[in-house]
Amino acid sequence: MKLVFFGTPEFAVPTLDALHDSDHEILGVVTSPDKKSGRGLKVKSSAIKKCSEKYGLPIYEPENTKSNQLHSTLKRINPDIYVVVAYKILPESILNIPNKGAVNLHASLLPKYRGAAPVNHAILNGDAEIGLSTFLIQKKVDTGDLLFQHSMQIDNAITTGEALSKLSLIGAELIIKTLTALAENNIKPFKQDSEKATYAPKIGVEDCKINWLKTADSIHNQIRAFSPKPGAFTFYNDKRVKLFGSKVLRNTRSASLIPGQIEYADSIFKIGTATEPIQITNIQIEGKKMLPVDQFILGFPRITGGCFD
Repeated sequence: MKLVFFGTPEFAVPTLDALHDSDHEILGVVTSPDKKSGRGLKVKSSAIKKCSEKYGLPIYEPENTKSNQLHSTLKRINPDIYVVVAYKILPESILNIPNKGAVNLHASLLPKYRGAAPVNHAILNGDAEIGLSTFLIQKKVDTGDLLFQHSMQIDNAITTGEALSKLSLIGAELIIKTLTALAENNIKPFKQDSEKATYAPKIGVEDCKINWLKTADSIHNQIRAFSPKPGAFTFYNDKRVKLFGSKVLRNTRSASLIPGQIEYADSIFKIGTATEPIQITNIQIEGKKMLPVDQFILGFPRITGGCFD
């Protein structure tokens, strides 16, 4: 089929790779515009733009998906279908152009975790199963008829970054499977059970702030859920400190640590919680690079015995 691909982050790259290697024809790629970031405000292109440039694909970077220019461009190139992976909400005027509609790859087993951050919320909640869904896009976000789903079991150590990396590869195969089925007209979409819907809204700053009065498991899940980005954080001497690489320490002698209290001994960085202490392997203090704890402690030796806020 002739298609237009919509996507922006690294998660979408394996799908674009798979489509490029398939028998489907990519007429164009729509992605977010370049933006300035970092201390030097260097212009940064999306992962999908870089991938598209490698393949020599036509690239469109609309500031607004409701623009007349994007609408006329898509009408002119006349795709059979859209493939959407981690992109903005598309208006009806755009969705109505291809005769086979638009297929979305979503990182949850819909109707569970509708919204922008399904994997973050699944790990935050301590789920043992995550997954992927392909569905036909409708006006209301993440409510379209389902095509295929794939579940994946996860342990209690995996981070969101690691989970997304694995799901992105499986998702690429799922999209190819979905397009093949649609092209051959041998799949029957099925309705979502909206009564079972749960939601995964965009992550905010307060979601990432650690409350040391919570249980070790809850804090561990929070650190995993926001690794590598945006990073679960706490404060020390009014400086924001992001924590990574957590592990719950069960049946240890440090169980007497009060919530937020820091202990560093035998190359192990421990922090007290409402239950067991947790161990941290990497720390990033405000304005600095992330460091392994053994390097971090060299610059902040007095932190041991102190408390995170």
